[in-house]
Amino acid sequence: MKGLKYTSLAVAALTATILASTNNGKVQAASTNENDTVTVAKSDKEKAQAPDNAYSAQQAKVNDSQKNLSTKQVIAKQAQDKLNSATEISKQATPENIQKAQKNITGQQDAIKNAQQNVNDANADLNKAQAQLATAKQKQADVKNSGLDEAKQNVEKVQNALNDIKKTNANNESILTTNKSALTENNQKIATVNNKIATANQAVVDAQNNVNAKQQALADAKKALKDLQDQVAKDQASGAAGFFKSIADNKDNSESLREDARTAYDIVTGKPNAYQDITVRWVKQAVELGQEKDSTSFSNMEKALGYYEHWMTYRDKYGLSHPSISLTAVAIAMLSSDFQHYSDEFNHPILLTAKYGPFYEDEEDISAGDVNPIDNWMSEKEDIDNYIKDHPDAAAYSFESSHPLTEDDWVRDVDFWSNKPVDIGHYTSMIKPDANYVGLAGNEYEIEPFMDNADSMDEIEFNPINGMDFNSYQNLVHSYLQNIKQEDQINTLKANVETASQNLTAAQNAVQAAQNNVKSLQANLAELNNGSTKINKAIADTQDALAKGRENLEFEQKQLDQANKNLAAVQAKVGAKAKALDDAKAAQAKAADALAQAQNVLAGATAAVKSAQTTVDNAQGNVNAKNKDLKAAKASLESLKQTLSSLENAKANLASAQAALTAANNDVLTADKDVKAQELILASLEEAKGKSDAQVASAEKDLKKAEAALANEQSKLAAAKAKLAELNKKANNNTGKSDSKPEISNQKPAKPATKPGSETANTEKPEPDFSGNNESDSKKEQNSTDNVKSDVKSENKSNKTKEESKSSSSVKIVDNGDDSTASVVLAGSNIAVKVYGEKTVNGTTYYKIGANHWVKADKAHVVSIGGQATTKQLPQTGAKNELIAAISGLTVASVGIASAMGMSRKKKNN
Repeated sequence: MKGLKYTSLAVAALTATILASTNNGKVQAASTNENDTVTVAKSDKEKAQAPDNAYSAQQAKVNDSQKNLSTKQVIAKQAQDKLNSATEISKQATPENIQKAQKNITGQQDAIKNAQQNVNDANADLNKAQAQLATAKQKQADVKNSGLDEAKQNVEKVQNALNDIKKTNANNESILTTNKSALTENNQKIATVNNKIATANQAVVDAQNNVNAKQQALADAKKALKDLQDQVAKDQASGAAGFFKSIADNKDNSESLREDARTAYDIVTGKPNAYQDITVRWVKQAVELGQEKDSTSFSNMEKALGYYEHWMTYRDKYGLSHPSISLTAVAIAMLSSDFQHYSDEFNHPILLTAKYGPFYEDEEDISAGDVNPIDNWMSEKEDIDNYIKDHPDAAAYSFESSHPLTEDDWVRDVDFWSNKPVDIGHYTSMIKPDANYVGLAGNEYEIEPFMDNADSMDEIEFNPINGMDFNSYQNLVHSYLQNIKQEDQINTLKANVETASQNLTAAQNAVQAAQNNVKSLQANLAELNNGSTKINKAIADTQDALAKGRENLEFEQKQLDQANKNLAAVQAKVGAKAKALDDAKAAQAKAADALAQAQNVLAGATAAVKSAQTTVDNAQGNVNAKNKDLKAAKASLESLKQTLSSLENAKANLASAQAALTAANNDVLTADKDVKAQELILASLEEAKGKSDAQVASAEKDLKKAEAALANEQSKLAAAKAKLAELNKKANNNTGKSDSKPEISNQKPAKPATKPGSETANTEKPEPDFSGNNESDSKKEQNSTDNVKSDVKSENKSNKTKEESKSSSSVKIVDNGDDSTASVVLAGSNIAVKVYGEKTVNGTTYYKIGANHWVKADKAHVVSIGGQATTKQLPQTGAKNELIAAISGLTVASVGIASAMGMSRKKKNN
């Protein structure tokens, strides 16, 4: 176990706990009250639920009391109805009505006696009729026993069956004829439908062929549209390069304009020595020709046109001419704008040649942020206006003292402001009277965090190639864009695609309609075929029935012949008593008479039975009627008795009903009071229930937390036990290897290193120092002051208020000799320079670092005063590590290094 290392405090603590108990081989887990916590949380939840349970119980009592009230109200209503009925009866309980009721009862009793006598008489008649019926039936039986009736009935039965078979056969013959006719007609319909299906199938084929043609037409229209769109996209991808090349290739243009366009094309495409014998190395990395956000895109070219028009509104106020447009200047402005996206710092490319290589020697202004660059550059006039407020005599040099502003006046005013603490280089560039051969451009890239868009204005001051008025340039741009976009042709092709699509849809619908027609005809055909099948079956069934009917007809005919023989034999037996055997005719006549007599007897007996039956039926009906009358009379008697009883006891019934109603009303009042009492109790519990619900929700939340904590502790205990088992195993394995006691390293856990990327990045862009630039011509001499291409305008300035400028520095430096000089580190540098003076203009503090060189306080970081490190508040442009360095008394050099490190920024397109 010697030399065991621990990598975290948590592991060290766990291991210490395990090792402390290795002697007995068990780990005593640290005491935890998580189980108790869960129990308490459950108890809290149950206690919080008590008011809710009380509220629910009381709600049940309220419901029961309301049901009881409803029941009592129903009983009271019934009692009221009985009282109303008793009241009405009591009104009718007069002596006259009682006497009348008694008289009616007596009369009804007499009527019942008469009805009972009528019933008795009717029963006697019924018995007599039943005896007569029995006699008639006996006579009829005597006749039937001779066998004559049965024989005759048998003949009639067979004859009727024979007639029915003949009728059925005739009907089946008719059905067979009808079905055969229907089958022929159905077969004709089937043939017609088959012909229609063939025609419909051909229509489907024709419609599908039409769909194929329309699909091809749509594909051709889409291809034509795509080809044109691809061509337009290809042309647009070249952006400004294509625009410049189209002008250079157009022989109708002047040679000077074509030369200007060729130079502009060479500049944006990065051709070596494109202009001023200078090769810009970074063009192809910085410029993304024709891309949406790039300055060479068509949308940004059109936006730059608006910049020019806005600029001219300012020049008109000063009575200045409108500069002509140079395509070369436009191309240089595009490079200058895109450079801000490519470079890792926001600055003029001409000032960063040591790092990025040479750039063109022209007048150049740059701007950044979601603002109109013209307004941004012109905003520097505020520095002049603010200075004049404190120095009214400077108003004569305001660039507005004469109108129109002349070149001489402009030069005079520039000289006046050159040694004043103002930043007006961009402003004076905008209102320069002899400005000419200019170009404007802008992009939509992210320049630095929280700031997008970079814009540039370039003026060719040396070797201008050509110039044109703004309207001519604008017409060239719009004409090119219109031709290259081919919107009319694209719209026409889109319309062709839409028409072809509609034609395809119509053709597809026609196919569907034709297919539906085929399906409909096929369904009709199936129905007709099914009908033919049914008709054929009906014909077969009818033919089978006819065959069977003929068999039945033959059988029944034989039966009829036999029945007639049997009838003749019976008739012979019946007429045997006439003794007419000697004379066939006489015997036949006697047999016929005997038959007629027998038939007459039978007819008489049958009529007697029928008459007797009628008599019995009438007698039975009479008995029933008389019993009904008797029953009605008895019911009427009971009703009269009840009426009499009601009249005689009306007062007692009324008093009883009144008492029942009073008791029922009292029950209703009692039940109503109980409901209100229970509702009052419920209302008193409602507030407690609301609080209880909130407490239950909180208790449930606490219970879940306690259960989660318990589970976590249980997991930790299981892990500790597993770890102990592992360590015990290792200890047992090492017992024979060393006699040394287990040692626990006292080495402290290493503090984790700062996570890469967690340092606070200083996103503030360093301000470039132009004091060391050596410019060769008069323009560079003028720009050695603070208004020369140095203090670049950005969004940061527009967001900073005057009050913030006043409070940006609290270091007071006076110009009283070298003893009190202060040291500062300029933004973008790590070298300390001396400060010889300080002055504040309109709340903005400036440090003097040279004979004629002033810098703003927020562009430099004070690191010492009089040779001693200062602990006073520093300008807020520095990073926190600079303040820490100053307080700790670090050397000027180390502070400069910390400052440089603190102002690191994200590089782009490196």
